[in-house]
Amino acid sequence: MARARFYGTFEYSVDSKGRVAVPVAFRKKLGPDEDAFFFAPGRDRTIEVHPMTEWDEYENRTLHVLPEHSRAAQRFQRFLYASACEARLDTQGRIMLPRHLRELAGIEDSVVIAGAGRSFEIWEPHNFRRFVDEARVTYDADRNAAASEGWRGSKGNADGSREELS
Repeated sequence: MARARFYGTFEYSVDSKGRVAVPVAFRKKLGPDEDAFFFAPGRDRTIEVHPMTEWDEYENRTLHVLPEHSRAAQRFQRFLYASACEARLDTQGRIMLPRHLRELAGIEDSVVIAGAGRSFEIWEPHNFRRFVDEARVTYDADRNAAASEGWRGSKGNADGSREELS
């Protein structure tokens, strides 16, 4: 099955048990046996959510290439793995948001679920609106900076070199 690509923005309530619905559009992109997710602290006070089928690839291309003796990389990985957890969709298409991750993200009774390509992010709504307001202003500059860093036309390798795409 092709990799799921998550896109779009959805707002949902969090119930008293900390459960939130996964958007139907996202669930439709998953295979029949893909009901497990990996949760981790994300950038900008988010919760990153990866389908388990994607998590192994994410680890290999992102986490396993970090410098082994870097204190910053070690601290990052320790916090990520200590805070991370797994969850499965329930029969109503909901996932349980762990309390410690809700607290890190400032989430109380509602969330914004935003697609992020191979994963999706769960935001506290006010934080998401602030992010969108800032991103609107910096969009062109960010796009140009990403392009100049090799976003288009080449792939970054673990050693920092670039590989041209055909």
